[in-house]
Amino acid sequence: MKRVAIFGAGAYGVVALDKIGAENVDYFLDNNMEKQHTLFKNIEVITLEEFMPQKDKYHVVIASRLYASEMEAQIKAMGITDYSNVIKYLRYSETDELVHNPYESKPAVGTEEEFNSSKTLEAAREVVYKDTEELYGKNLLFSLVEVETINRCNGSCSFCPVNHKDDPREKKIMSEEMFKDIVRQLEEIGYTGRFTTFSNNEPLLDERIIEFNRYAREHLPYARLHLFTNGTLLTLDKFIALMDSLDELIIDNYHPELKLIKPCAEIVKYCETHPELKKRVTIDLRKPQEILTTRGGQAPNRHLIGSYAEDRCMLPFRQIVIRPDGKVSLCCNDAIGKYTLGDLTKDSLLDVWYGPKFQMVRNCLYKGRKNWGDCQFCDSFYTIM
Repeated sequence: MKRVAIFGAGAYGVVALDKIGAENVDYFLDNNMEKQHTLFKNIEVITLEEFMPQKDKYHVVIASRLYASEMEAQIKAMGITDYSNVIKYLRYSETDELVHNPYESKPAVGTEEEFNSSKTLEAAREVVYKDTEELYGKNLLFSLVEVETINRCNGSCSFCPVNHKDDPREKKIMSEEMFKDIVRQLEEIGYTGRFTTFSNNEPLLDERIIEFNRYAREHLPYARLHLFTNGTLLTLDKFIALMDSLDELIIDNYHPELKLIKPCAEIVKYCETHPELKKRVTIDLRKPQEILTTRGGQAPNRHLIGSYAEDRCMLPFRQIVIRPDGKVSLCCNDAIGKYTLGDLTKDSLLDVWYGPKFQMVRNCLYKGRKNWGDCQFCDSFYTIM
């Protein structure tokens, strides 16, 4: 293995150092003159210019949340081709537990009034407002790609606008040709962000999902592949096959009494004899009847819909969601595909991402959620690296 240099002597540099191991890292690289020629975590910080004569001996890890695209462009322009993003080392799940009960640290919200007035929501609004300020006008590349290969779910969760009882969508399945073309386009740009074959659906309803993830792993070696599933269709064989490709699997184990469903119990037993998988699998114990976000006012169990007119949203700055027919949605909260910002049967990923519709949405949401459709009534405040 090559030695490692971490580009970014900051908070995410520390994360990268912890994941990679200090014994494997020789340098931090940083553009900040005040950090250069100092020690950061007892490792020398040097300039990119000083690093260049020995660049071929190293693998570079970009360690930044908001500026990763700019940093990637900088090192590519300097001829550095062996690199990855710190995203590769970051779990989507916030816990290291194999079986995680989120209600132990954060009890379920009892009422809509409680959700609307929660401190968690207030804090998230502040973070998203500031992050959107940092992102606006920079024309950065997406860092999360969601590919929905089939627009169906077998769940009946009361908070989901596309549960199998309420789903208004016409059933659609992505062609193999389209999926491979999406991956090919990402491969051509050396994509290093997050990639998933999931959005508003149950991915295992698509019998090709294992093969699709194998294909993505082969062609996107530096991307971080994760997958969400409710686990009901998982068998041990499918689990093992998926883990050959995925960096991370998150299973939402829905049960009113928070008990493990049969497939999850089998996976837990298997992981006990294969402990290397424990850091790549999270089984979240979830309640199918719960008060969550309004999803832009579309959640079936939400009725007290507030207004977030002056708030911003960072999703169209970092996330691209592709529906089975190649249409590109506004965001992951646009579960039924009400807003279409592009069509991959007509245009490329980059043409859509940097195109006039996405630019218009970004300008509108920077000025406030009141400026775009149902966003004013959306209380989802996500931050995406």
